[in-house]
Amino acid sequence: SLGIADIVRFERPAPQQVLADYYRAADITVVPSYNESFGLVALEAQACGTPVVAARVGGLVTAVDSGVSGLLIDGHDPRHYAAVLQSLVADPGRRAELSAGAIGHASEFGWGATVERILQVYSAL
Repeated sequence: SLGIADIVRFERPAPQQVLADYYRAADITVVPSYNESFGLVALEAQACGTPVVAARVGGLVTAVDSGVSGLLIDGHDPRHYAAVLQSLVADPGRRAELSAGAIGHASEFGWGATVERILQVYSAL
């Protein structure tokens, strides 16, 4: 009814082994959550080099390094999301910068880094 069927495709949930292909094929991953405990989708997308535009809520604040690996948006106004997305679509250079930052940021969340942080907490206790 919106006349966007030729440019928008909705997919059913995909098997884990297919998700990386979807993330790599995307120019931007959008996570407009109202509540997010950790932000795994955002981290998985960034690990594939896809910048993330997300709501500034919950775990997304940690999962997305705003201005480096993507952009965090205050609130949920669709017009604000549209403006941010339009600016990124119009600026491939900025998307490339965020893509490089996304890979670097996501790499900080591997198991090695996680174990190191846990050990630091235990040592401090």
